[in-house]
Amino acid sequence: MKFSNITIPKWAVYASALTPWIAAGFLVVWILGLRFPASGVFVAQSDMTGRSAFIYPFLPAERTLSPGANEGGWTGQRIVGDPVYMNARLPGPYETVDVAMEFKTTRQPLIEFGLVKDAEGKQLDMKPWFSTMLENGSWTRKTSIKGTAGFLLSGTPTARLDDPDVRGVASWLATSTSPVMSDPEAAIQQAFKVSLRGTHDFWVVPAESKIDMTFSIQDVNRNRSGGMLAVQVTRDDEVVYQDAVGTSGSQDRGYGTMLPVKVRLQGMKDGVYRVRLISDDDVFIRQVETVNHRWVVGPRLVVGDVVGYATTTHAVTVWTTARHLVAETFHTEGLQDVTLGSAKVSVKRTHTPFRLDRADKETAPVTLSAPRGDIRFVADGFFAFSQDAFFEPQPRRLTPETDGVAEGLVMVRTDYRPTEDLGGGWRRATMSFSVPRNAEVLRFVMGASGIVSRDGAVDIRRITLIYHRPAMTWRNWWSVILSEARNAWHRL
Repeated sequence: MKFSNITIPKWAVYASALTPWIAAGFLVVWILGLRFPASGVFVAQSDMTGRSAFIYPFLPAERTLSPGANEGGWTGQRIVGDPVYMNARLPGPYETVDVAMEFKTTRQPLIEFGLVKDAEGKQLDMKPWFSTMLENGSWTRKTSIKGTAGFLLSGTPTARLDDPDVRGVASWLATSTSPVMSDPEAAIQQAFKVSLRGTHDFWVVPAESKIDMTFSIQDVNRNRSGGMLAVQVTRDDEVVYQDAVGTSGSQDRGYGTMLPVKVRLQGMKDGVYRVRLISDDDVFIRQVETVNHRWVVGPRLVVGDVVGYATTTHAVTVWTTARHLVAETFHTEGLQDVTLGSAKVSVKRTHTPFRLDRADKETAPVTLSAPRGDIRFVADGFFAFSQDAFFEPQPRRLTPETDGVAEGLVMVRTDYRPTEDLGGGWRRATMSFSVPRNAEVLRFVMGASGIVSRDGAVDIRRITLIYHRPAMTWRNWWSVILSEARNAWHRL
């Protein structure tokens, strides 16, 4: 057969040459359509088996079980430790993301969930995710005329949401205005021997419109010439004073030099002020001197050890209205029996949190005693080194152990919204987050406090991420492309 006389039309030659370019053009348009959908909405979903290109399973592995099929006929991932985190690959330049999670809890009455906002992992946008107590029919979500949201016990008037009185009030990841308080006269200066290690928050009521506190600090790190301690004073999260002090450190077998840190402020408005001392754990607060009548510490209290420098430990006795706390020591010298009112727990292992809950009807401050010191407390309340100095600066923290009705609570300040009941114990919670600028991967964090001690679990069978930005138009399409290019440049 001869084909020498067959002439191929020019258009066919051109079409043959252009076909790869046309295909490549359609491919580019298809990819851009996926990354920059015209609707401005991108949906990623995962059954938590590790097969999603955008949502990865929770880590670390020692706090989770391998994703996949589980007993009971469900597929997903089980969380057995706290905290855990999940990474999600950002599909493009978006402004917000809605997170919807289908989950089921076992002996875990409270869950928090949030987004890491910075590369260092120090800024968290945590949200109230699930509360067995607030899902109870005894509590109802209300919003006051002033826009204050929270949950009220049945029979409590909505106006209680705007009442500054913190008695009978708990707070869960919500900001609240401190009560307006003041003392007309200053007290005779008193000194309190303490041994507080690292960062602590002091809450104080002004006396004669002033705050007068002197902290004696000591740096016990023998491997440095000096450290740093920062001081910050705030009222309702507004900074009114800040300073920084250098510490001497220690280059021998003994303590470093004792240094006074003075906070003396005049003309203070009525209210409650937080005096925060920020340092690493090698800096100790050895003494507090003040003329202010009312001051407390908390909700974190770390009584430092003096082993290696002295032959005695620093016992601690404080007053508190806390009903739930966690005690933990990191040295064998701190193993001891701790009492909270009539309740007692034996701290018998290091690096292990021990819960202490009191179920009595007592509403006045009770004593918390740790005869050997060298222990860390994290509570749902505050601590005073003198019974007369105790006051409630803020609502108590809502914890997994909180029993609101039994403890006399009438209100919980929180932005929490009840979850959706899916049947069979499964629930769906949804929350929205702002996407950090220049992010390529989002890191979400789940907190399930006390899950190990109560042998609990959180089962997750589906997570849906819905990303949002304004709908695409020919006018803003190019600006979105440039925004993505800038983000890529910042990530280099």
